Amino acid sequence: MDRSFHDVLAAAYELPGEPEAFDQFLTEAKRYLFGDEAGAVIADHVAFAEEDDPSLDRHTNRLDRLIQKLVQSQGSTATRFHAILDISSSGSVMGNSAAERLFRCQFPTTLDALPLDHEALKFIRRYLSMTPISQADDQVFLATVEADDTRSCMALIQRPADADGLARISVSYIDWSERLLSRIGAAFGLTSAESSVLAGYLHNQTPGDIAEDRGRSLETIKSQSKSILRKSGCARMSDVIHIAASIAYLLREMPDTAVESSAPPRWETPKNGLQFCEVRNGRELAWYRLGSGTRPVLFIHGLIQGPFFSEEFVELLNENDLFLICPSRPGFGYSQPSPTRADYNQTVVNDCVDLLTHLAVSALPVLVHQGGSSHGFRIATELGIACEGLMIVDGGVPVHDEASLRYMDSGSRMMAAANRRSPGFLKMLTRLGLATYRVRGVETFLRELYGNSAPDMAALEDAEISRLAAEGIFHVTEQSAEIWVRDGNAAMENWEQDFEAYGGAQVWLLGENAKILDPAWVQKRLDTCDPEKVSLSVIANSGNTLLYTHPDVIVAELIRLHRS
Repeated sequence: MDRSFHDVLAAAYELPGEPEAFDQFLTEAKRYLFGDEAGAVIADHVAFAEEDDPSLDRHTNRLDRLIQKLVQSQGSTATRFHAILDISSSGSVMGNSAAERLFRCQFPTTLDALPLDHEALKFIRRYLSMTPISQADDQVFLATVEADDTRSCMALIQRPADADGLARISVSYIDWSERLLSRIGAAFGLTSAESSVLAGYLHNQTPGDIAEDRGRSLETIKSQSKSILRKSGCARMSDVIHIAASIAYLLREMPDTAVESSAPPRWETPKNGLQFCEVRNGRELAWYRLGSGTRPVLFIHGLIQGPFFSEEFVELLNENDLFLICPSRPGFGYSQPSPTRADYNQTVVNDCVDLLTHLAVSALPVLVHQGGSSHGFRIATELGIACEGLMIVDGGVPVHDEASLRYMDSGSRMMAAANRRSPGFLKMLTRLGLATYRVRGVETFLRELYGNSAPDMAALEDAEISRLAAEGIFHVTEQSAEIWVRDGNAAMENWEQDFEAYGGAQVWLLGENAKILDPAWVQKRLDTCDPEKVSLSVIANSGNTLLYTHPDVIVAELIRLHRS
């Protein structure tokens, strides 16, 4: 096995304890595939392997399990009101929101960067260097936090079960947030004013301090304090504080159902508008209908951008009496996968034909997006005269050989190279990448996916576009990493024959600043086509979010196809 592949595995095994090491993992993967990080020619040592590698699968399965444990671990600590730190064997530190307030820092960080006194840091390092004899090896120590205000805290350090080197530190600091105070106030039956007074005591204020902050007389504060003691059944305020702290250590943060998030809270494919159709061989095909019009358009989605559209897009469809039929390809979203890799492409075509038969649609144009390009041409050819035209948005042309990889951006080139040479390696990249991004968040995934494109990053500032882009990620990750191999094969194999077989009208829209595939290379290939049948428009100041940023241009072209 090549030395560079061992480096990939070594970097992969850093991920469970340090998700931020994913960038180094990708760097090693590129070095393995191309000889260096910026290379565009696949290295000679990367052999062709049509089948998955069982030994590689075993590594991937174990790493996936370890990362899932990290996800579950972070889920259990993030909802606590007291400060919690998780420290990997390499010294990377993650913390919950209470820890952020206490240490006045952003996580992840390093152990050395924590504002702790020398003795506390020395104690933690010694603990990390120890080989745990049992999971009951818990130790308590004194820690002085030297942030904005010096604060002494008691801390408990322990190793959670099956933590693989992880150490967890629980610190005697509670984030007395409004949500926590309201729950404690409700438990004691306090009024809003009394809860505010209790908050003062919990923040170590005197009755005089509380009176000054609230603009009330000292006598009023004393009266409210007596009411707190009576309702809590305590004789002293210190007892109330002790009980409140005990409750805080037991409570978990509850989700804020009153606040709507602009992005989906979970990695779950949307179900709004979802329908199902039984297709040949008894498989179940998931599909969406968008728009209330009477004139249909078949939409073939991309790989990482799914069949989801902005409100403006749907309104334009309605205004022009159009509606989209949007099937999820086998293995995407809620559609059952194809029986094998070999019959994937034909299953995609069959699904669309069966769906249109079910809906009694006799003729319509086909709108194809990004990685759906090869499928779109095969479907259009199968439909024959029933296809009223083919519109390709941000799509690609056939890739004849590995030399064409240089026209892709770095990330796409890596995935394409892995797909051509080693599907098992591609599955490893995908499974570990997605597992890691479930820890780092879909927002991080989108930033790194589109980070080298200014128009796309600007588009993602729009909350709706960011949500739609995230939903596309959920759509491709709903089932398994196998779909990246099967759909990647469809894009990377030589589908020149399918490209040439379709003889109808083609309308191409490309973003001038698209990064996944160089638009100039696509344009060069289209220049060899019949100009009477193939038209190309390059949209200025736009990238790979063209479907979201230019719905007016797309719908206008769909109308033209319907009329032609």
